[in-house]
Amino acid sequence: MNDFTTNNLNAILEASFSLSNQAIYLLNIEGKVLYANNTALETLGYTQEEIIKLNVWEIDVNINTKERYLQAVENFQIKGPDGQPNTLETYHRKKNGKIFPVEVVSKFTKINGENYLFSFVRDITSRLRRTEEINLYFDLINSSRDMIFVVDHETECFAFANETACDTLGYTLAELKKKQVSEIRKPMESSGNITISEVLKKIKKEHTLTTFGIYITKDKRKIPVETSLHLKEYQGKFFVTAISRDISERLEIEGKKEDLNSKLKNYNKTLEKEISKVRKDLIDYENIMKRQSKMAAMGEMLENIAHQWRQPLSAVSVLSTGMILQNEQDLLNKDLLDAGLNDINEQVQYLSKTIDDFRNFFKPNKQKNRFHLKNVIKTSIKLSKARYTKKHIDFVTNIEDMELFTYENELLQVLLNIISNAKDELIKKEGKKFIIIDTHSDSDYLYIKIKDNAGGIDKYIVDRIFEPYFTTKHNSQGTGIGLYMSKNIVKHMNGQISVENVNVEYNSSIYLGACFEIKLPFVQNR
Repeated sequence: MNDFTTNNLNAILEASFSLSNQAIYLLNIEGKVLYANNTALETLGYTQEEIIKLNVWEIDVNINTKERYLQAVENFQIKGPDGQPNTLETYHRKKNGKIFPVEVVSKFTKINGENYLFSFVRDITSRLRRTEEINLYFDLINSSRDMIFVVDHETECFAFANETACDTLGYTLAELKKKQVSEIRKPMESSGNITISEVLKKIKKEHTLTTFGIYITKDKRKIPVETSLHLKEYQGKFFVTAISRDISERLEIEGKKEDLNSKLKNYNKTLEKEISKVRKDLIDYENIMKRQSKMAAMGEMLENIAHQWRQPLSAVSVLSTGMILQNEQDLLNKDLLDAGLNDINEQVQYLSKTIDDFRNFFKPNKQKNRFHLKNVIKTSIKLSKARYTKKHIDFVTNIEDMELFTYENELLQVLLNIISNAKDELIKKEGKKFIIIDTHSDSDYLYIKIKDNAGGIDKYIVDRIFEPYFTTKHNSQGTGIGLYMSKNIVKHMNGQISVENVNVEYNSSIYLGACFEIKLPFVQNR
């Protein structure tokens, strides 16, 4: 060391530390920060006065306690001889709390007989990001269903092949790197395709090219391929990236195309007639099924009307007979007459309202309309409840009300079909009888669940109950089309209907029963 260096060592070191593009820290053996250069201060956002008040564990995220720091120092001393640097990757925290990845190279130095630690720190955020991007690119390349190669333009040898290429050809990457492209790729004679040498000459001029060829696998299979080629220059050398796709199926299809076209021409006229006939038969069949379903529902409704009307008609009869007797005995005054007539009018209004409810159900309605779910469920219960009032069947509802835009009467018919089937099973049972209707929704669908405690559906038939004409009832009691039509109606509403046997909890007791679930999409009226 010359006199100039000796005399100006402090200034030289200070200038070197200040100009360094790495953060430099001087720590004592206890982890106290004694010095930090300008890069360290700018990176962390501290002043020199602030940083010398800190300990290393207030900066390092991983070594965040004094105990961890002392343990790290001890491990560092055990690992290698004195004076050897130690490199690790960790995370530092800036003054504003932001955390970033760093590479730390540390080395012990004796000053006045005491050990001190110099740490050189480099922000590796960009490096990690580049590494992640490279790994992502390789993951994408390896996960591609196409074969991807990189070929040295000068040597015509493979420099890289993705996993799909190796698996398809049956070679390892190491084996492929020892081969020239011409060893596994042959021209496709039927397409008049060019050889590899001609391809490489041509791509040098055009930079991009699409070719057709045959790959020969390790086990001698032949795979026809379409390949997109691109010329790239890297570090003074030219490479060709090749993306190849197996076109066996395409060629097979094209080979059969003319034959199929000829046959299709002959079939078209016949098919048009057959399809027209089948379509007409299906429409007729569907119309018959709908009429039968509606007729069955009409019979059920007429019986319900009779039950609904029986009590109010009886009341009208009693009121009118009483008024006649009072009049014969000169007991009928104006007040009694008005009261009696008012009571009769109330019963008549009730009968009229009942007619309206049932008439609305039978109105043809092929257009979607807006309605509230709660009202439809209440109507379905009301229309089906009168017939069974003496059977002590309780209805329990837990309805999340919402406005829908779909076919109201069709949904009502589905609910009536399911409730009617449940009640037909419940009246055969002794003890408590109930039907629970729950609704809920998520962002896309509405769910309606109808549960009973009738003992569930026989496991041998539960998968068949949506079939047409399948019924467990006597022929005089059921047609077997109600649930079939319900399924078709829900399907027409772009929904789904399903059934399963479940345990139903009611009044702290558990019952076995059937659970029908209707799943409908929310449809907005635009």
